[in-house]
Amino acid sequence: MIGKNRQLFASGAFLLDGVLIAASWLAAYWLRFHALGIVSPLGIPPLSLYLWFGAVLTPVALLILRSLHIYRSTRTARLSQEMYALIQGVVAVTALAGLGSYLSRGELSRSVLLLFAAIAIAALCGTHALGRLTLRAMRRNRRNLRHVLIVGTGELAAELERKMTSERDFGFAVLGMVAARAEETGETIGSTKVLGSVAELPDLVERSGAELVYLALNRNEHEAELEALERLNDSTAAVRLVPDLARTFTLNASVEDFAGTPVILVTESPGQGWNAVLKRVFDFIFAAIGMILLSPVLLLIAILVRLDSPGPALYGQERVGLSGQRFKMYKFRTMRRDAEPEGNAVWSRPGDPRRTRLGSVLRRTSLDELPQLWNVLVGHMSLVGPRPERPHFVKQFRASIPRYMLRHHVKAGITGWAQVNGLRGDTPLDRRIEYDLYYIQNWSMGFDVKILFLTLLRVFRDQSAH
Repeated sequence: MIGKNRQLFASGAFLLDGVLIAASWLAAYWLRFHALGIVSPLGIPPLSLYLWFGAVLTPVALLILRSLHIYRSTRTARLSQEMYALIQGVVAVTALAGLGSYLSRGELSRSVLLLFAAIAIAALCGTHALGRLTLRAMRRNRRNLRHVLIVGTGELAAELERKMTSERDFGFAVLGMVAARAEETGETIGSTKVLGSVAELPDLVERSGAELVYLALNRNEHEAELEALERLNDSTAAVRLVPDLARTFTLNASVEDFAGTPVILVTESPGQGWNAVLKRVFDFIFAAIGMILLSPVLLLIAILVRLDSPGPALYGQERVGLSGQRFKMYKFRTMRRDAEPEGNAVWSRPGDPRRTRLGSVLRRTSLDELPQLWNVLVGHMSLVGPRPERPHFVKQFRASIPRYMLRHHVKAGITGWAQVNGLRGDTPLDRRIEYDLYYIQNWSMGFDVKILFLTLLRVFRDQSAH
């Protein structure tokens, strides 16, 4: 029943969110000025002021949530993605309310804004999570299902069939497969039977009662795909096209609308939009805190480096970062001043004779990397990301290691997933790249925090650094 009234269900969720947002706003006012007993030196502002702001804030919040695709079908989306989008929406509307208050001579209490954000996030995330969990329970009991035909019999179609039949929470009932060639009729793909060929597709849709048709044909079956699309022109079933990217490495692949033309983003950085803002704010705040708290340590190390050997305390070296852009990365000097007399890049190695006495200690404890907090502060680097390399080595690795340049889709980092897994110094480069790409594909702020925590536990006592 719900599956046939998805628009009604989405409209209900939209209206419920509006009620929750308005209620959260009023609850924040009541808590601040009546329930919590917080002193109000200027007196309690009239409720009418907050009612007026709430009347504007509620529809604006709903529009923001709608722009974040909250009310689209989330059958196959992660719950964490929806929660993150809800938090983004509430933070955005709270910031707009704060701006509106500032422009109207600061008439809104900052405490009310903070209380509203906390209450609204809790209310919206709670109700959406409960709704998702309820729907998942219904689907596991074979209710609220969407009936599907899959066109294709190759690896792509087989993988799609496996996911649909094994992930019961998605709520798909695969009615059958449709082959490009008639001779495959009657075969079984996974646990699903091939009902017929593309030539019979309209009849198969009508007989089976399929609501969705997924076209999952291989690239060499392009003509069959065109025929299937042509035959489904007057079908009542919704048609979805699964591109064959099996022989293409994808990085955060997605689809965008380019003036009415769908474009597949095969390789895309995760640091886009709100993600980029959130990561940059996180980097700036913690880099600034780190530089302030560690300033005595930085000064002490700089003095010791100068006393240990002739030359400057800091060493700036050109590295390659985001989008292949070059920048100067700073470290405490750990090698003799004449380590590269002709300017030729030389890979460091265990027991490197070019190292100073103090340099060995700094490298082993990774304290030589601390000046890179400045690189993070000015935006050249991030706290977490793939370690940057020198242009000379990038040119070498690009020619010998597949997909090496994909690591430059994000900012370079002081630490990274490869480093906390022991891949530092003289370790296999292809393994490092594997870990770097895993980080980019699975990036989240939570993942960054985990890596930073593991860095404190592992990197400073890692013996592989040299």
